[in-house]
Amino acid sequence: MILVTGATGFVGGSLVRELLKKGYGVRCLVRDAQRGLRLKELGCELRRGDVRELDSVVEALDKNTDTVIHLVGILAEARGSTYRDIHVAGTSNVLTACKMRGVRRVIHTSALGARRDARSRYHRTKWEAEELVRNSGLEYTIFRPSVIFGGADRFTNTFARFIRMFPVVFVPGNGGNLMQPVFVEDLSRMMRESIVKKDAAGKTYEVAGPERFSFDEIIDRIAQTLGRRVLKVHIPLVLMKPGALMAEMLFSKPPLSRDSLLMLEEDNVTDDDSIERVFGIKRTGLTEGMRSYLH
Repeated sequence: MILVTGATGFVGGSLVRELLKKGYGVRCLVRDAQRGLRLKELGCELRRGDVRELDSVVEALDKNTDTVIHLVGILAEARGSTYRDIHVAGTSNVLTACKMRGVRRVIHTSALGARRDARSRYHRTKWEAEELVRNSGLEYTIFRPSVIFGGADRFTNTFARFIRMFPVVFVPGNGGNLMQPVFVEDLSRMMRESIVKKDAAGKTYEVAGPERFSFDEIIDRIAQTLGRRVLKVHIPLVLMKPGALMAEMLFSKPPLSRDSLLMLEEDNVTDDDSIERVFGIKRTGLTEGMRSYLH
């Protein structure tokens, strides 16, 4: 039995389907049972719980659980959910619960760019969570994906909606920062394969697609996939920071944060090709992947 945290999210939905296709028993820790109904229909067991509540994680594990795949994370802080609460304290609770229940293996999702001295709190707390996993004494594998795209993502789909509605797209910054988008189904297959791949234990893998694009080029590819033309207007990041601060003050789940703007000031790419070299998964290009869900 495999317990998946964050299963109702974008990556979680894809991963659960991959696990079920291979015949794994899947149990999902969900905060909202209503959101988990689709997972139940697919054949998953559901357990109500929250990674911020240790007891609920412990109760979701039993003697038949041999692996936990920990996906829970937030891209922006919200009222009652800080990076430290979710990334650090939540991961600590998952690891503690695993030790209490005798679970031997943890597969942990971090982020490309996670490091001790990162400017953004998102990346710093992702690094702190990694350190907890590495020092837990459990058998682990850590994945650091770049920007993830797919049918339910909040990146390509958000821009696609704007492009369908308007001839102009506002791009944060100069549009020159580089990204290496990875298709969600490729990432899910890689994580699934790591369960049985013995030499993946104790490893940290950076995961990215086969191509590097500037932000501007990604917008162009989205427009081309939709058969549209679009005019890009660049908004200097320094001018966006007051708006991001206002969004943080006004919205319980801000659509934009100062921390996310910090991340846009750096590239998000890697030379790690382990997804192909180690796992034998041919990476899906951005245009090829988007054609499967953008119409």
